[in-house]
Amino acid sequence: MKYKELIIKVKRKESEMVQAALLEHGFASMQIDDPMDAVDIAEHRELYKYDYINEEISRKAAEAEAGDGAITITLYFTDDEVGQNLLGEAEKLLSGIDGVSFVTEKTGDDSEWLYKWQEYFKPSKVGERIVVKPGWEDYEAAEGELVIEMDPGMAFGSGLHETTSMCIKALEKDLGDGSERSYDPSRYPIKVLDVGTGTGIFAMAAVLLGADEALGIDIDDEAVRVANENIVKNGLEGRISIRRGNLMDGIDYEPDIIVANLMADLVVMLSSAAAAQLSPGGVYITSGILDIKEDVVKKAIEDAGFDIIEVLADGEWRAIYAVRR
Repeated sequence: MKYKELIIKVKRKESEMVQAALLEHGFASMQIDDPMDAVDIAEHRELYKYDYINEEISRKAAEAEAGDGAITITLYFTDDEVGQNLLGEAEKLLSGIDGVSFVTEKTGDDSEWLYKWQEYFKPSKVGERIVVKPGWEDYEAAEGELVIEMDPGMAFGSGLHETTSMCIKALEKDLGDGSERSYDPSRYPIKVLDVGTGTGIFAMAAVLLGADEALGIDIDDEAVRVANENIVKNGLEGRISIRRGNLMDGIDYEPDIIVANLMADLVVMLSSAAAAQLSPGGVYITSGILDIKEDVVKKAIEDAGFDIIEVLADGEWRAIYAVRR
């Protein structure tokens, strides 16, 4: 569907007045881009508990500090007579406000971007054996490969992020052919708890790699829905359950392996509960840990009663593979 965009810039001191005027006149379909948001996040990430500050945010923060601080407001209109009339009214309203400059008026088409991203999501090998492929791509698995079909969506964890792939590699190390399991392999069935399951990727990978069953937990209703859809899509219903929950609160489950791809602070919070759930020899795989927080997380994991077997690294990210004492 085609639509019209009216993109304006407004000085910071007039921004609230402009937004109020637009809302008062019924122009509620707008996007506000404040360049100083990046500065605030970059300078106060401990306040936001935001580990995912990357080079892009740092670059935007630097640009914002060097710029004029102007805020960009984008208004959206249907590409028809009604939309054109409304766009004209918006231009007339804004033309009399000091500090407002019109940047551009353009026509867009959501078909240009709605499926464009699919061109860049191809089957990807995210471990030694696990391959993730979208539903619209054909893929013939090589010998030994295990394929998970999963379309990227709102839930986190498509397999392409470094933290996800490292967790899968740790699962492969532990479950691969059974020879490298750190716990007593006579303890069956092998049960896996996936905390913060997102798309359910770790629960699915674990079962494909040889675990007998898995339970995924996520606090987000959308993640629970998406994970359940993925389980059905891959024919794994009956072996994997997904529940809504906050970390491990109230979870009555005795896993042999716990996987948690969270942020560093949440891994620290989770570690004592994980130790209480796991028997000696049980495996604890964690990721979502920035290099600058590696030592803090390692200490928390060791203090909770684990021995760290390996720290996996990929760029600035870390994953920790540990065993309950």
